[in-house]
Amino acid sequence: MAIIGLDTVVYGTGDMAEARRFFTDWGLVKARATKRETVFETQQGTRVVLRPADAPDLPPPVGGGVGAREIVWGVKGKRDLDAIEKALARDGAAARDADGAVHATDPNGYGVGFRLWRHPAPRSGRQPVNHPTARERQGRRGHLYERAVPARLGHVVFAVPDFREAERWYRERLGFRVSDRQTGRAVYLRCAPASDHHNLFFMKRPETAPAFHHLAFEVRDVHEMFGGGLYMRSKGWPTAIGPGRHVVSTAYYWYFRNPCGGAVEYFADADFPDARWKPRNYQPKRSTFAEWSLLDGLERVGMEEMKPSRRSLRSIASPVGLKT
Repeated sequence: MAIIGLDTVVYGTGDMAEARRFFTDWGLVKARATKRETVFETQQGTRVVLRPADAPDLPPPVGGGVGAREIVWGVKGKRDLDAIEKALARDGAAARDADGAVHATDPNGYGVGFRLWRHPAPRSGRQPVNHPTARERQGRRGHLYERAVPARLGHVVFAVPDFREAERWYRERLGFRVSDRQTGRAVYLRCAPASDHHNLFFMKRPETAPAFHHLAFEVRDVHEMFGGGLYMRSKGWPTAIGPGRHVVSTAYYWYFRNPCGGAVEYFADADFPDARWKPRNYQPKRSTFAEWSLLDGLERVGMEEMKPSRRSLRSIASPVGLKT
């Protein structure tokens, strides 16, 4: 089952206008818009789809009913779709739509879909970097990003009562692999031997109902992450946490609260495991989430106004960062 990566995330939202404004500011391109659906795209063409929360073609809500309703994965070929359909049939109905995509439900009740991958590689790479052994930007000024233009969808995260059951299902039915674990608390899964550190992340939730946590978008480098975060702040969108740098995956991050539910994340420079990768078991503690982190973002200010706030300099408050 050659799953390549995240293709589409479908949200049900109570305020279509606010959701459209958010993802426009986030840096996505509006590909299609009607009264009942808006489709946004990354540079690569992977998608965020917005529909009203009461849309009849949405999978039913899970838990509190906010956040993503369906996660659609891209696969390499038709044989892979056929194999996935056969594997999912072991748990009940797996339906095909008119376009040939396979749709089912995962153990936590979330919609999960699979369609043929039709996206090229992202077009743009990082900016040149000067370091002691190489001056890649010799004779040129560094680039300052006014905002971010996300290259692609990276990963989705769910808080669930039984993350081990979720892990088992995605490994046995779909061939996902473990990249790392937080002992007794979370598991990081990738969809292919050589892939993002995690395309899917489950964390333990003490409540009995699962909850959508966040969707992450990869940007070119840490500088674009900062530019995107500062732009979102200037538009009035609240930071959930960040900016900072993760311990597990070592990616730079900045999370914002999403009016559709949960959060969204800009990330850059994450680990990229291959078949030689050996999973680690991280002991759950406060420092596991972040090497360093701010809690409430940064303000774009002049030099004469630059004063660190007490709140910005506090250490991170939770071992999993965001509250679910």
